[in-house]
Amino acid sequence: LGGTVTAGIVSARGRNINSGPYDDFIQTDASINRGNSGGPLFNMEGEVVGINTAIFSPQGLSIGVGFATPSSTAEGVVTQLQTFGRTRRGWLGVRIQQVTKELAEGLGLKKAKGALVAEVTKASPAVGRIKTGDVILFFDGQEVQTMRNLPRIVANTKIGKSVPVIIWRKGKKITVMVAVGEMKEEQVKISQSTPEEA
Repeated sequence: LGGTVTAGIVSARGRNINSGPYDDFIQTDASINRGNSGGPLFNMEGEVVGINTAIFSPQGLSIGVGFATPSSTAEGVVTQLQTFGRTRRGWLGVRIQQVTKELAEGLGLKKAKGALVAEVTKASPAVGRIKTGDVILFFDGQEVQTMRNLPRIVANTKIGKSVPVIIWRKGKKITVMVAVGEMKEEQVKISQSTPEEA
């Protein structure tokens, strides 16, 4: 049926539904079923704030738990497709892990936040600037609250842009400048299979 409208009440933002490293969904009760996914999620002013994308459902039918891709994410993808004919993602070249409370205490951090660098990829933009054991706290002015935030922030950064990265190293905050690279095909495959690559 065409022209179907549902309430679309938003109950959460930034949802991770384990569909990939860039999960950042809006949770909504919009009735999303086979055949009507992809419609817009409007706010009260009639502005499109999301694209209805997926549902949580054991039987494949809507139970009132839907997920929409934020329009800001979709807009960036559309622009890239129009300009380059494909999506292009920024790449830093680090493998990361979550900063737990125990790790934070051991590193001298007041709060368990950021992304701990477990490995720096050879011939990547991070080489010579970021080291194993660093904790990335801010990337291009955006705070890295959890490990999962970093791949999405990096991926959405303009390729070739030199950005400030605030890291925690040996008990001190320092800032390094990194020129963002482009994620190649092999890195795309790695990032899709694991959220620990940025």
